[in-house]
Amino acid sequence: MTARAAPLVLCGALSAVALGACGGKVDRQDLETKIADFVHRQTGTTITVHCPNGVKPDKGTRVRCTTVLSGANTDIDILFTAKGKFRITQTRLQNP
Repeated sequence: MTARAAPLVLCGALSAVALGACGGKVDRQDLETKIADFVHRQTGTTITVHCPNGVKPDKGTRVRCTTVLSGANTDIDILFTAKGKFRITQTRLQNP
């Protein structure tokens, strides 16, 4: 799998994954782990995901996380579909 092909495998794939929330904010490490686990199940690739702090897990909230996938810096966009549940809406290579 090439670096350009890998991000396409994940587009729109994760649905309704529940997260822990503390004080109305997403547990960042839980979110990162859930994304990394999903990518591993789909591709067999182990990645480290970095998401921002202070995200509210409310329906409609969009978040951009980052990782290195197949050697390329990659953005992973997620959308919260309900309180504490999200799906990956897009993965794309970062501009060099």
